[in-house]
Amino acid sequence: MTTRALASALLLSTLWAGEPARPAPAFTMLRLNQPSIRLSQYRGKVVALAFIATTCPHCQQFTVELNQIDRDYSHRGVQIVECAFNDEGPQAMREFLERFEPRFPVTYSTPAAVSAFLQRTMLDPRPLRVPVLVLIDRAGMIREEIGGEDNFFQNPGANLRAKLDKMLAR
Repeated sequence: MTTRALASALLLSTLWAGEPARPAPAFTMLRLNQPSIRLSQYRGKVVALAFIATTCPHCQQFTVELNQIDRDYSHRGVQIVECAFNDEGPQAMREFLERFEPRFPVTYSTPAAVSAFLQRTMLDPRPLRVPVLVLIDRAGMIREEIGGEDNFFQNPGANLRAKLDKMLAR
């Protein structure tokens, strides 16, 4: 196979497999009474970044799942982070943290900043349903973005474990 043919085959397989990996943009998340977090500070780790609404029951249940996953994967080089971007997120954060006692950082940001990170515009036809899970590899590349409407969230604990195991094996 020629180099050109191989390159074409790789490009087509990437297109068929979904969106190609892309560098995670710079992103700073705010926390209550603590210093902000820059996504780049987790370079070298596999990051599961969940964009949530603090008042969303699905997001709350996902937080419970993430707590267990964090117990099992944090020692393996996985960093879980949640970022609330609902309008009442900052005001509801204290109650959310007390209720769910996450072991990992729970942050907040603005809807505009999250849309920019996800490379979404107001004209984007894809719905933005929470939670939205972004998986980032050790090199800072977004490998997958999973929206709340995806079948992934029918069994998020097992599905995320399988994806993390695959990423850690690379």
